[in-house]
Amino acid sequence: MNPVDIAVIVIVGVAVVGIAAYLIYRKVKGKGGCCDCSSCSSCGGSCPHCKPKEDGKK
Repeated sequence: MNPVDIAVIVIVGVAVVGIAAYLIYRKVKGKGGCCDCSSCSSCGGSCPHCKPKEDGKK
């Protein structure tokens, strides 16, 4: 292996790890915001599970 091959392997490896870390970060960041409260009075109704669901049926 010459230095160019090693550099390409390292760059591709770092890119794959970076993309995976970014996707995991987005997934974790998107899940936040809910206090996992048992009653909506403690969060003021701002949690996603406290908001009324609309199923689109009329």
